[in-house]
Amino acid sequence: MSPRGARAGEGVVVSLQAANRDPRAFPDPDAFDITRDAQHHLSFGHGPHHCLGQSLARAELQIAVPALFQRLTELRPVAPAEEFALHGRAIHGVSELPGS
Repeated sequence: MSPRGARAGEGVVVSLQAANRDPRAFPDPDAFDITRDAQHHLSFGHGPHHCLGQSLARAELQIAVPALFQRLTELRPVAPAEEFALHGRAIHGVSELPGS
C-alpha cells in the first residue's frame, strides 16, 4: 500500500477544487488574487486532458474583465463572499444573492 492508502491498480479520484491550492506552489493559495502569477496552475488540465478552450478563456480574462471594470467603475460586490449561497460540488455557482 502507498503512503496515501491506494494500492497498485486502484483508481484515484482527484479534486479539481484542490488542484491550485498547494501552499508550496502558491503563496496564500486560498485567497482570490486575480494578479497572481500562476503560470503552472492546473485550471485548464494537463497533457492529453488539456482544455481546448483555454486560449479563449484566457483572452476573456485578459480583455473582458478589465473592460468591465473600466466601463462600470462603480461596480461593487453586494456582500462579502461568505454571504453568497453556493451550490454544486464540481462547478460552484451562486444559487441565491444575499438579502434576496
